[in-house]
Amino acid sequence: MTARTDRDARFALHLKGLDKVPLEEAFRLGALRDGVQLTTTALRLPVLGQVIPRIEIEISGPDYRKKVTVRVNQSSPFMFDAGQLTATINGQARSVACAQFVDDDRAPTGMYNFGLLRENGLRSFVFDYHTYCAYSCDFCFKESEWEVLAVEQVPAASYKANFEQCLTHVQEHAEDFRTKYDIVWLCTGSITNEQLELDRHRRIARALREAGYDQGIYVSQVIPPTLRQDAVRRHDYLKALHEAGVSRFNSGVEIVNNTYRQKYVHGYKGTLTFEDYVSVFSDAVEIFGHQQVGSCLLAGIEPAEDTLRGLETIAALGVVPSPTVLTPFVVKQQDIPFHYDLDGLIDVHLGFNEITRRYDLPVFSGVFSLA
Repeated sequence: MTARTDRDARFALHLKGLDKVPLEEAFRLGALRDGVQLTTTALRLPVLGQVIPRIEIEISGPDYRKKVTVRVNQSSPFMFDAGQLTATINGQARSVACAQFVDDDRAPTGMYNFGLLRENGLRSFVFDYHTYCAYSCDFCFKESEWEVLAVEQVPAASYKANFEQCLTHVQEHAEDFRTKYDIVWLCTGSITNEQLELDRHRRIARALREAGYDQGIYVSQVIPPTLRQDAVRRHDYLKALHEAGVSRFNSGVEIVNNTYRQKYVHGYKGTLTFEDYVSVFSDAVEIFGHQQVGSCLLAGIEPAEDTLRGLETIAALGVVPSPTVLTPFVVKQQDIPFHYDLDGLIDVHLGFNEITRRYDLPVFSGVFSLA
């Protein structure tokens, strides 16, 4: 008992804003920010190269149930024993009900799921045409997938072969798309050949529509260079996507403050400014419709006021923001500092909830979600 008491004291938290949110929400945000410390061996725990082991957990309480994917961090103040999540907060031991969530069909290891073709939660499917990306972001979640491929010495198929495999999948699983999915994501990676990227999006969107799929087709890509300054080209590009059957355009802002963008985003993508995104999103909303354009931002990678300014700005345009909480996926990403403590994260969470209410936004509740 003494050993446990000493351990709890060593990882004690002091929160001024604990009463601002339900206890379960404070634990969820804390586990996303800091990970969880394991106090049990009764868990599936894959270890691959420099990938930080992760588990998917479900936190529950009165009128509360959310799943999150968190990293294992033996320095975290949040301790997980496979039945509850415990922390010492403001001098008092507190706990919430918590269990590991394992989906044997979608993600049998309990880790976040990747792959060329994948179910991404209930009624959502992802086509990820290219295993690798033409751009380099220090914080990217796909770093873990690339590390796994390197460890397992899996050679990357050609981009053309990957894309043809996606088209074949549509043809062979038309009934599944008609009956199982509400959203199909088209992700490119991205690539630097602007016209080829557009052509592939259009081909697969048409293939889905011809197969009888009549629900959402969401494109997710980096803004191509010519769309930044050429309003005519921007309109034609977005219109071509829409006419091919794409129902929503997405591009991740991720970081609003240009100083931090240039620090963590490299190559062409790092030259994009928040103002570039605003210009493209304004036209995209005109073509795809109100709240048929989306973007993600990262809470924690830059000052809170920048993230909240970005969320407010794009929500006012009619864009649906899907903010996530910064978390490292491979060892080197642990060097990226989180800009504020858990009190600060709770305040950003509440700030985003207020923006959600003000603009009547749909709630994004993914496994890394700020909401």
